[in-house]
Amino acid sequence: MDLTLIAVAAIAGLATFLSPCVLPVLPVVAAASTTGGRRRPLGIAAGLAVAFVVFTLLASRVLAALGLPQNLLRNIAIGLLAVAGVALLVPELGEALGRAFQPLAARAGGRLAQGGGFWSGVALGAGLALVWTPCAGPILAAVTALSAERRISAELVAITVAYAAGATLPLFGLALLGHRAGGYLSGVRRGGLVVRRVSGAVLIAAAYLFTTDIPTQLAAAAPGYVSSIQKVERSHGVTGDLRHLTASAANAPAAVAAGSSPDRLRNYGPAPDFAKITKWINTPGSRPLTLQRLRGKVVLVDFWTYSCVNCIRTLPYLKAWYARYHRDGLVIVGVHTPEFAFEHVVSNVQRAVREHGIRYPVAVDDRYGTWDAWANQYWPADYLIDRNGDVRDAHFGEGGYTQTQGDIRKLLGQKASGPMAQAKGAITPSTQVETPETYLGTYRAQAYTQALQPNTDVDYGAPAAVPTNAVELAGHWRVESHQIVAGAGAKLLFEYVAPRIYLVAAPPKTGPVTLGVSVDGSPNAAVRVPDDDLYQLADMPTAGPHKLVLSVPAGTSLYSFTFG
Repeated sequence: MDLTLIAVAAIAGLATFLSPCVLPVLPVVAAASTTGGRRRPLGIAAGLAVAFVVFTLLASRVLAALGLPQNLLRNIAIGLLAVAGVALLVPELGEALGRAFQPLAARAGGRLAQGGGFWSGVALGAGLALVWTPCAGPILAAVTALSAERRISAELVAITVAYAAGATLPLFGLALLGHRAGGYLSGVRRGGLVVRRVSGAVLIAAAYLFTTDIPTQLAAAAPGYVSSIQKVERSHGVTGDLRHLTASAANAPAAVAAGSSPDRLRNYGPAPDFAKITKWINTPGSRPLTLQRLRGKVVLVDFWTYSCVNCIRTLPYLKAWYARYHRDGLVIVGVHTPEFAFEHVVSNVQRAVREHGIRYPVAVDDRYGTWDAWANQYWPADYLIDRNGDVRDAHFGEGGYTQTQGDIRKLLGQKASGPMAQAKGAITPSTQVETPETYLGTYRAQAYTQALQPNTDVDYGAPAAVPTNAVELAGHWRVESHQIVAGAGAKLLFEYVAPRIYLVAAPPKTGPVTLGVSVDGSPNAAVRVPDDDLYQLADMPTAGPHKLVLSVPAGTSLYSFTFG
């Protein structure tokens, strides 16, 4: 067990208190602590810490196993905050809830049950753990990914506990201050009544705000200093420890383990082989490739997925390099590791390979075997392997094409001078993009300002206005974990800042559909959706902001927006 990583996790949790993501919960913690007995702040802190650990590691798995919506616990927590607020505003309800908690406190016994307010504080703290989303640094991101992959170990539990303890300690201090302030004000004439009413109003307001995107917008509007306070998490040593924790293969290359851009053409050791591949495309007889069989060749391994616009923009360069240098000994292997459910369908991948004119081999990595063997975390990601089977370079994301092509030529033994392969039809991403990739399912949705009802057919009313970088639904929709499914009269409104906007969409089982597209009040060319794929909706001369109105036929599924 890595004690250094556990210690850094605690420091990272402490640093969370300084991040803008903590702003929405500060008034709730302070207000919830002003009433109740002297044990109430401890109850809030204990409930928050324990619930954070349990929910982070197990909630998603348990809900999935029971067939329950992933938003269920969060909705319960929001309801709990609202009830607590009403209880403070309405003394009769507060007394009734107090009587309901008495049997629990009596059974618990011991000193913690004395003094009043402990167990109600635990309930409120647990509710806060469900509605609070910390700014995820590398450590919390690794914990989330491993728990999603069901790779829970004693070390992962210890890291999560350390992080929760660090994050909770400052909030416990705030709760103590809130409790003392409440006690002081209660000593003033009629002060107790005022404290109760103000605290109740704060909790009710918080419950409402957590049904909207306002807390996220509040955190986003704060100065961008998160990276600086997470500096300890991003150090070379900690990054290496995290790579070791998340990697499933001991032979993951040092280019990955380094956690940063590698030195050009340094030798990072043997490359991991292709693992758990579902199917091979563009190989003779669909036979599998191995790095042992490719010895003597220069190999470029490209992790991609066919609905990723960033990946698609790299394809012209990959195809140009393959056409130019394959006869000289270059082999490109595209490892298709899916992001969405429909990308697991092999026929969809085969169609995408055919439509994009990809002639080099493609490995369908449905089970993430090769992704894990390389400890990869990015789409797209390119790794260069020399003729001896050693990793010599890695590049994550778009760009760096001239440098990568130069490295290919060096490994092939060619001179650096001379004409380079030209990528036909390459699209250069715009530097004017200000809207982030926007997911529409509840699993990663952050752009909605209206309250969603997951896994339920709902008639959403048309909003009066849509803020920039926000998505609003109108008409009948069903919002699911990874997608939204249109019903009768379904429309989507989105104000974005980018010249080009793309949509990942899938038609209903009945066959192809056509999306009605309007930008800035003017109709655009309708977009036909025959398959589960990525589609360009608009290409505008400026970044805008632009107002998109999308008319969606019933049964059509929408997954995410990307920009260029």
